[in-house]
Amino acid sequence: MRARRLLALVAVPALVLGLLGPAQAADEQHKKAQIDKALHSLRGDLDETSASLRRAGAALDRAEGKLPAAHARVAKVHGRLVAAQERDRIIGLKLDGARAEVRAARAQIRETLTSIASSQALIGRIARSSYQSGGMGELAVVLQSQSPDEFATRLVLVQNALRSEGNTLDGLAVARADLAAQRATLVAKRQQLTGMKREQEALVARIAGLQAQALDAQHAVETLISERGSAVAAIEREKAAEEVRYNQMRAESARLSRVLQRRQAAARRAAARARTSYTSGGGSGALGYPVQAPITSPYGMRVHPVTGVYKLHDGTDFGVGCGTPVRAAASGTVIQAALTIGYGNQLVIDHGVVRGAGLATSYNHLMSFTAGYGAHVSRGEVIGYSGGGEGMYGAGYSTGCHLHFMVYVNGGTTNPMGWL
Repeated sequence: MRARRLLALVAVPALVLGLLGPAQAADEQHKKAQIDKALHSLRGDLDETSASLRRAGAALDRAEGKLPAAHARVAKVHGRLVAAQERDRIIGLKLDGARAEVRAARAQIRETLTSIASSQALIGRIARSSYQSGGMGELAVVLQSQSPDEFATRLVLVQNALRSEGNTLDGLAVARADLAAQRATLVAKRQQLTGMKREQEALVARIAGLQAQALDAQHAVETLISERGSAVAAIEREKAAEEVRYNQMRAESARLSRVLQRRQAAARRAAARARTSYTSGGGSGALGYPVQAPITSPYGMRVHPVTGVYKLHDGTDFGVGCGTPVRAAASGTVIQAALTIGYGNQLVIDHGVVRGAGLATSYNHLMSFTAGYGAHVSRGEVIGYSGGGEGMYGAGYSTGCHLHFMVYVNGGTTNPMGWL
C-alpha cells in the first residue's frame, strides 16, 4: 500500500504540468509537500543512485517547490493589473463627463455674458433718452395729451416703460449673480478635471509597472517549467542507465548466490557425513550488528523516490559516515574481497551452516578491506571501513556514505533484521 502511494506521488509523467491557476497551484503545493515527505522518509534510497540522477531529482524537487509561489505571484500581479486597468477605464469615463460639464459651463457663461451685454445696452439707451429729455421725458409725453383718453393711454404706456426698465435692471443683477456662480462652478470643474488627469497619469505609470511585473512573473514560471522539463528529461534518460546498473547488481548477486549454494551444499554433505545435527531455521541474535548506526533504508520492495520504479532493495542500509569500522557479523571464511560493478568494494563471509541453514553475509560499498580472500575472521572483528561517498573509489553504485549489509540464506537474500 505504501509503495503504491509513493508510486502515485513520484511517477514522472504526472510531473509534466502546464500553467496553473491559484486553486491548482494550492493543489500542487499540497502534492509537493507529500513528495517532500516521501523523499525525506526514503532519503537513504538515494545513496545507491547515480549522481546525475540524484541531481536531476533535486532539480525537479526545487522546481516543483518554487512553482506554487511563482504561480501565486502571477495571479496576484494579474489581479492588480486588472483592477488598475478597470480603475483607469472608470476615470476615463469620468474625465469625458467632466470635460463635457466644463464645456457646458463655458457655454452657459457665454450666454449669460451675452444677456448681460444686451441688458446693459438697453439700459444705456434708456439712460441716454432720459438724459436728453432732462429726466422729464415720460412726464412730457403724458402732459402733451389732447384728451382725457389719450392722457390715460399715454400714462399706461409710460408706466409700462418704467416697469420694463426696472425689470431690465433686476434681470441684469440676477445675470451678474448667475455669472459669478457659473464662474465658481467652472473653477471647481477645472480643479476636478485636473485631479482626475493626475490620477489617470499615475494609473498609467502604475499599469506600466504592473505589466512589467506580470511579464517578469510569467517569465519566472516559464523558466521553472523549463527547468522542470529538463529535469524530467534527465530522469528519463537516467532511468535506462539505472535499469542497466540494477540488472548488473542482480547478476552479481545471482553469481554470488550460485557460489554460496555450491559451498553450502558441500558443507551440508560434510555435516551429514559427520552426522552433526542442527536446529532448523534462523533466528534473532544469530548475527551481530556490523555497525552501530540507524537504518536509513530497510530490506524489501520499494519505490525509487525519483524514478518511481518498484524494485527489491536486497539489503539493509546503515547510515554511517565514510571510514567507520565494519565488523564481521559472525565467524566465517572470507570468500570474496574485491571490487564489483554494482556493490563496489564487496566483502563476503561464508558462515557455513548455522541453525540448519547455509548462512553468508555481504558488506558493500566499502572504502577498504582489512581481511582478504580466504581469511578466517571472528565475530566482531574489523573487516573493513565503510565508504560509498560520491566519486570515492570502491563506492560502486553509491553516492552517499553508508553500509549496505546483506544476508544470504541457502544462497538467496533475506531480510537481515530476522538474523540480527
